[in-house]
Amino acid sequence: MAAHDLIILGDVANNTNDAIFEGTLRQALRTALDESPWLNILSDVSFASIRKKTEQPPAAALRDEVVRAVCRQTHGVAFVSGSIDRYRTGFVISLKRADCLSGQTLAEEQRMASRKAKIVDVLGGAVRRLREKIGEPHDSVQRFSTPLSQATTSSFAALKTWSLGLKALREKGAVAAVPLLSTAVKLDPGFATATYDLGIAYRNAGEEGRARDLFTAAFALRQRASTRKRFAIAAQYHSFVTVDYEKAVESFTEWIQSYPNDEKAVNNFGSLYGDVCRYEQAIAKFMEARRMDPGDVIPQENLVELLPAIGKFDEGRATYEQMLRNGLDDDTPHVNMFSIAFHQNDEKEMARQIAWFDEKPNLRHEILSEEADAAAYGGHLARAHELTQQAVQSALAVGNKEQAAVWLLNAAWREQLFGNLQRAHDDALRALKIAPNSREGEAVAAILLARMGDFAKSKALMNDLEKRYSNHSVVQSYWLPSIRAQIALQKNDTAAALNELQTAAPLDTLYPQVMFYSHMPSVVLRAEAYSRSGQFALAAVEWSKVLDNPGIVQLSATAPMARLQLARSYVSQAALGDSSARAKARAAYKEFLALWQDADVGIHVLTEARSEYSKLQ
Repeated sequence: MAAHDLIILGDVANNTNDAIFEGTLRQALRTALDESPWLNILSDVSFASIRKKTEQPPAAALRDEVVRAVCRQTHGVAFVSGSIDRYRTGFVISLKRADCLSGQTLAEEQRMASRKAKIVDVLGGAVRRLREKIGEPHDSVQRFSTPLSQATTSSFAALKTWSLGLKALREKGAVAAVPLLSTAVKLDPGFATATYDLGIAYRNAGEEGRARDLFTAAFALRQRASTRKRFAIAAQYHSFVTVDYEKAVESFTEWIQSYPNDEKAVNNFGSLYGDVCRYEQAIAKFMEARRMDPGDVIPQENLVELLPAIGKFDEGRATYEQMLRNGLDDDTPHVNMFSIAFHQNDEKEMARQIAWFDEKPNLRHEILSEEADAAAYGGHLARAHELTQQAVQSALAVGNKEQAAVWLLNAAWREQLFGNLQRAHDDALRALKIAPNSREGEAVAAILLARMGDFAKSKALMNDLEKRYSNHSVVQSYWLPSIRAQIALQKNDTAAALNELQTAAPLDTLYPQVMFYSHMPSVVLRAEAYSRSGQFALAAVEWSKVLDNPGIVQLSATAPMARLQLARSYVSQAALGDSSARAKARAAYKEFLALWQDADVGIHVLTEARSEYSKLQ
């Protein structure tokens, strides 16, 4: 057998009368096989997707004939399966590698476990020997062979619950997986891999504060994980918790060098690029990961999210549609597709995305917030407020405090843009009360509170961010300069504000991870600073930057307001003698007023815009 030939993982059949082994040892077997950089094991996500295309019943046990059917679909060369049997007072563990087409056994290994507590490590020893029989070089087996109880857990209860949690994560999503994975960690607090997987579930659910805490705990426990998982834990810690860019790149590079066929390493490296606005490189990594494992939904949903960020809405939509044709689905692509459809003026598609969430109460808050932002985009502020309250209550009802806070902060941002300062202030403080440890939440709240003159609270948040995230490249180079710039701007120190914003400029198109899009605060602040210092042409450049990045700003209230502020910048240029600016101002006002032609009655900023436009006629 050649290196990297595709192998399909079967089950470890439970031939004992002990239910604790039912469906439990397969995940341990996968962990042991996955430690090898020489073997190429089909992922469980791809296995489930491909299994749907076979004629095997969905609920059928993973018997050899089921595995062979998947094997044939994928052109795999072999499958690995096993069994556990009682023998006197102990257990017999059997493993085999068999040919996909004929089913003929090509290699096998059998080991005895004298008692239950020895089973996991005996299984690990059997896997090591089977790897050598398959053809993996001895030095590779020796280098990549963590004792299996150390790589997983010696607690069968934790092992079983972890296995069920991973199954729930694949089949039902993050919210369903969290209780099971939490139980696994409680059963064995030293279970590093389960701790990491629980962090992944929380991150996927949008609860990034909890995710960071769990990734930090997993990093401390990483020696109790397999070699491959140690790389994953370190990379996640440096890229997501500390956001130490250099260490994160080093971690991903080492991971990929050791496991060049690990699509998760490639995909997560892409996420790191996305986190620092290197979207073209991120997309290239996601495409590479998709090619490596077409059955994994994660790289594809990342493409649906980021292709619009570089203006490729059609490509994002095509990726979404291809996902569905291939039987892949998750909640995030539906949120992104709602935004894509909004920008393509496709109301039927928007309605389809809303309908998708109707029977998913654990996730409904996501689309409610999107609906709120879409309403506000067109000037329907009362409806937007109502939908935001529904989104917040929906998120709180399922225990997702961080997302509830995010929806409030999105609302606070738009309310202050539209002049509703008291409501904005109240929403920001409520968000902080609900989720006081949210990193992006603190940062956005600090900017908002400074905009409304609450310097004491803003500075307290800024100091907390500076202290807690001293090595965090995005906090240090983007959020803190933006907060300081806002404080300076409120004190009419435009020079200091512009100096701070020069530091933030490389991350102007930053896409905050928990918000689905960006309000582009550094661009807004720079535009305002230029306007206050009489540099209206430069202010217009900044407002145009918002409109030139619809896939970044998406449904943020920054987008409609940028149209109005661009018009005002042109009016100021015209007053200084720019002969072409008056016509540009009329066009920009006309665009804003057309967008808000059905807006709520009595919005002060709209009344002002109509009055300003009439003076240009």
